[in-house]
Amino acid sequence: MKTRLVILCLLLVVTAGAQEHNMARLTQSDTSYVDVSMGLSGETGRLKDVYQPDKLVAGTLDARSRRKLGRVNLFGHFGYGYSYATGSTWRGWIDPYETPFMLADSIAGNLSMERYRLQAGAGVPLAGGWSAGLDLAYDVALMAKHKDLRNKNTGMTFRVAPGIFWQGSHVGVGLDAGYEYGTEKVEYLQVSENLEHVLFDLYGVWLYRASGFGSAETRRLKTSGRVFADFQLGFQWGETSVHNNFRGEFGRNAQTETGYNNLRHGDVRSLAWSDELSVEIGDSHQIELSGEFSTMQGFRPLQQQELDPDSRIRIWVTYGDPVFCYYRRTHREQFEYTYLSAQDWELVLGVENEGMMHAYTEYPRRFAQQFSSVTPYLGGKIPVGKAGSLTARIGYAHTYGTENDVSEWQLAEPLLEQWDYWDGDSVLAGIAAAWRKDRMYVQARYNIVISASAADNDGTRQVAGLTVGFIF
Repeated sequence: MKTRLVILCLLLVVTAGAQEHNMARLTQSDTSYVDVSMGLSGETGRLKDVYQPDKLVAGTLDARSRRKLGRVNLFGHFGYGYSYATGSTWRGWIDPYETPFMLADSIAGNLSMERYRLQAGAGVPLAGGWSAGLDLAYDVALMAKHKDLRNKNTGMTFRVAPGIFWQGSHVGVGLDAGYEYGTEKVEYLQVSENLEHVLFDLYGVWLYRASGFGSAETRRLKTSGRVFADFQLGFQWGETSVHNNFRGEFGRNAQTETGYNNLRHGDVRSLAWSDELSVEIGDSHQIELSGEFSTMQGFRPLQQQELDPDSRIRIWVTYGDPVFCYYRRTHREQFEYTYLSAQDWELVLGVENEGMMHAYTEYPRRFAQQFSSVTPYLGGKIPVGKAGSLTARIGYAHTYGTENDVSEWQLAEPLLEQWDYWDGDSVLAGIAAAWRKDRMYVQARYNIVISASAADNDGTRQVAGLTVGFIF
């Protein structure tokens, strides 16, 4: 689930050279460039997601390029990121919202994470206005906690997506489809002796099992697969252009205990679809409409440890199909209008509506959480001199339609901490400055979310960042 602060950051940050999956569209322009940038950011504040740390410092190195060699258009990207967090808890997986089945501990500690991203794409023109392309990506993430209980995570994803595109005099149509495979392994280790920590096996809406952790290691492996497809449609007539991208994806992931004879912990099936529509009328008016919707289902296998009569070793035996126990539904809709003047200043008006519902069933009981929020916002951009610009936005997030079940079966402290973040209204504000001269550019940003609750004396979350880059 995206947090409000992340959404506002995305509204303010200019992403130079962002590239979609359908590499067949590379043939639509002969742009060639090399963009190399370095960034540093920091994040702090009590108003946070339960999986977020108290403080975070992150650095990035990013390089991307487009080049045309003969008839082939090429795209390449390399990204490296390192972050160091303090006061991190419950972070059992790199992406804690990818599955409801979490292995985690409650001890606050420092957490470091490294990410490496590689992407390569090529587009080739064909006859009759057609073009074909291929997108390849490989990502690696390493995460480690530096205090008992210590979890070390190693994650990998690989993506391949071919695409086609046809461009006529007024209409453009494209389609790309692909497959992504990923693995993530978490290992828990205790270094200190004569102490017993608690390891929590979570399975949705903070329902849990707890066990004391000794000196032995505990490992779990998560494998995932995802298929997706994008359909692009563009239309241009006179000064009006319309572009639309529809995306659908279906994914599955499963968790097993490594080294314990087929012990399974949970299977997940997810379905997501989104649509992005943009309309440009002349040089002054832009309208953007988007919507994202997803569902997730979680299943727990029925297993029992039995003695194998042949090997005389106890193994885990599965009975029947996994039992449906968890359901999650999310949505996000956004409308934004931008007016661009001939003097290079902009005015932005927008509204975003989002919500989430998830539930866990342990028959005959059912636990559920849900919330919805609407965020109108206003922004503007003004030029500063000949090479700079200043952008500012402000919004108000109002939460409505809330529900939260609490019982002795749940971990009450993180449940309520997460709910305090979701349930309250908040003010969002941000400012960004950009400067570019010749081949160099600099971007600086500051964003803050302020809780509207008078009872919270320190209900803020702040993010600041600086990026320096060069374009050749």
